[in-house]
Amino acid sequence: MESRPRAHRQGGHHEATEAHAGSDGAPEALVHEVCALWAEHLPGREVGADDDFFALGGNSLTGIAIIDQVKRDHGVELSVRDFYLAQTPARVAALIERGRR
Repeated sequence: MESRPRAHRQGGHHEATEAHAGSDGAPEALVHEVCALWAEHLPGREVGADDDFFALGGNSLTGIAIIDQVKRDHGVELSVRDFYLAQTPARVAALIERGRR
């Protein structure tokens, strides 16, 4: 998986995020689904496609819970390493999409 530097934003969803959703190779609907999943596990946070997991307050326990939910919902097993390197819902959605193939 390619790792590239990204600007980190605290939570918040806006039009620029909407336009960018799906640019990492995942359907926009899947990106929105991952955003909603993260918001469930990061209560009180609005999660955008390019928001950073750790900047939103995510931790290892939350990450594992999300990874488990992805496996149940999508039948795709993400490694902890790949999840943490992905950092954003858009990139996690791209991992899920690749795992479906």
